[in-house]
Amino acid sequence: AEAAASGMMLELARAKEKAEGQLKAAHTESEQELKRRLQEQRDALESDQVKKLNAEKSKAFSERQKLEGKLQLLQRQLQRKSADELGEGAEVDLFETLKAEFPDDRIRRVAKGHAGADLVHEVVLHGSVCGRVVYDSKNRAAWQNGFVDKLRKDQLAEKADHAVLTTLKFPSGAQQIHFQDGVIVINPARAIAVVQILRRQVLQSHALRLSAEARAEKSAQIYEFITSERFAQLLSELETLSDDLLDIDVKEHRAHELVWNRRGQTIRTLQKTRGSIAIEIDQIIGTMPTERSA
Repeated sequence: AEAAASGMMLELARAKEKAEGQLKAAHTESEQELKRRLQEQRDALESDQVKKLNAEKSKAFSERQKLEGKLQLLQRQLQRKSADELGEGAEVDLFETLKAEFPDDRIRRVAKGHAGADLVHEVVLHGSVCGRVVYDSKNRAAWQNGFVDKLRKDQLAEKADHAVLTTLKFPSGAQQIHFQDGVIVINPARAIAVVQILRRQVLQSHALRLSAEARAEKSAQIYEFITSERFAQLLSELETLSDDLLDIDVKEHRAHELVWNRRGQTIRTLQKTRGSIAIEIDQIIGTMPTERSA
């Protein structure tokens, strides 16, 4: 009986040892499997982060390209500083410019093939027409006195207070602003500044109920001022200030670009931190089945 008991005890010890070995092996295998799954999750998360990062880089690159395009446009505009270059490109639509500047006035085109000026501008105050300005816009290779003669006739036909001819070509010895036979000849870039003065004179003459003779006298004084050296100096100062504003816009775009770059870097850091948090949580959650089996 003692020998049998001793043999049984030995067999139980061996069985226990075998079971412990199996348990240890299972535990090791379980840990390896857990590590493998965690690594797979980590790899998948890193891959997702890489994709998001690449998308952010692509978006930032696209925005940068757009900004660089705008910056180049602004730089080209800054280079156009000389008075002779202002208004280049007669594609500037005087009609749209006038409508935008004087939305309460009535401005109409004269259809092609019909007699009259290119544009008729009725100055309106409280619903009443106070006066008129007629315009012609020429884009010719050389100056012709016939431009002035034709517009002067259109002015008389419309009974307009003023006539404005916008052109890039001037009579010999004239440039930017010229007065000829009752017509103001002007560079398109300076048209609005002059029309603002003419419109104000029309409104004041209407408010003061000036006679035709008094209106003509005031108009002559206005024309003398517009063609004076003093007015040229004031316009030059306006152009300088406009260039300064344009320079400020360029610098503002550059500042925005720096801000957007910093924002992109911050977003990427934020995403990376979120990924680290997710990994830490997965590690905690992943150890729970091992703890229960232990």
